[in-house]
Amino acid sequence: MHHLFYLFILLFSFSTKAIEGIATRWESDNPNPIQTEFDSAPLEQTKQAANSGNDSAQLFLGQAYEFGNQVELDYHKAKDWYLKAAEQSNKYAQNKLGWMHESGNMPFQNVATSARWYRKAADQGYAPAQNSLAFTYKRSGTQLGYQKAMALYKKSAQQDFAPAQRNIGLLYANGQGVELDYTAAKHWYLLAANNGDGRAANLLGLMYQDGLGVKQNKKIAIEWFQKAAESNNYQGMQNYLALNKLTYKEANAQAKAGNPSAQLQLCHMYFNGDEIEINYEKAVYWCTQSAIGGQINAQQDLARMFFGGLIVKQSFKSAYVWAKIASTNNRDMDSLLNTIKTELSKEKTAQAEKTYRDCLDNQLSKTYCPIPTLLE
Repeated sequence: MHHLFYLFILLFSFSTKAIEGIATRWESDNPNPIQTEFDSAPLEQTKQAANSGNDSAQLFLGQAYEFGNQVELDYHKAKDWYLKAAEQSNKYAQNKLGWMHESGNMPFQNVATSARWYRKAADQGYAPAQNSLAFTYKRSGTQLGYQKAMALYKKSAQQDFAPAQRNIGLLYANGQGVELDYTAAKHWYLLAANNGDGRAANLLGLMYQDGLGVKQNKKIAIEWFQKAAESNNYQGMQNYLALNKLTYKEANAQAKAGNPSAQLQLCHMYFNGDEIEINYEKAVYWCTQSAIGGQINAQQDLARMFFGGLIVKQSFKSAYVWAKIASTNNRDMDSLLNTIKTELSKEKTAQAEKTYRDCLDNQLSKTYCPIPTLLE
């Protein structure tokens, strides 16, 4: 059992780092689904409109196939529908094609094709595409590339697109194409963080933790890490827990009082034998309590536990439910969610969707949400 646990931890650590690493490399999330007038329309009506050339209906179907909503997950069909819409100058579909060809999780990765579609959407003034195209220039690692990236980031940032504001801060913080300037970096991080960007809040926390351009201040660092965590930034939560680590006695008292963050800390303490003997039953219990309390990192933990089946009874449907709950405001979970979908038939995906909706509609009640059962 101990060997299985350590394997579980390795898998957990790898998948988390991979997701965070991908997001950092692209410096943009998988674009959030765009609302269309077909969101509440019958699927057959939408298909008829799409086949008649309606680009909004084509965009809707692309998103449906990409995320497995109302249809079976199929990236190739998603790409085909996005292409039909993109060829009609639909900037949202053009941006999605850019992302799909950039993503290492897709079967048709092609950086040149990705940049071409990003450019088409960016030329229409679409801020997310300008941000993503900027990164293709930044990736060159040349002064000219950094300068072109800065120009595009600024166009995107002028539209209050938080990731672009954060990425300008990163250029200043790393002295890429500009003089290294922590004051300017902080300015742009603040703009992004105040626009709800969790990664920018985490970067501000790191500045105060390490004294980069500001006076070192642990209290302020913790405050920014907490804001990052509240914006569902995984790394921010990890930094918050590391810097604001409770003792077992404190975590136990606060967990019993209903604090989801303390419950998550207590869960990890029992998993790792930190200040207390390893107890998987209590670890799973407190992770579950934290997840039900709305702690996104605990929800991610449950999804991975159900998916791996090394600590609790394996259930891809239950993994789907918790991964989708965690992904509601956190696009970094899309990679895991899509991996889980490949293990589910269309029928089982529909069943998991129903459980997901019931769980959400009933405020994450244990009566309606999947609760893990420890392996014998």
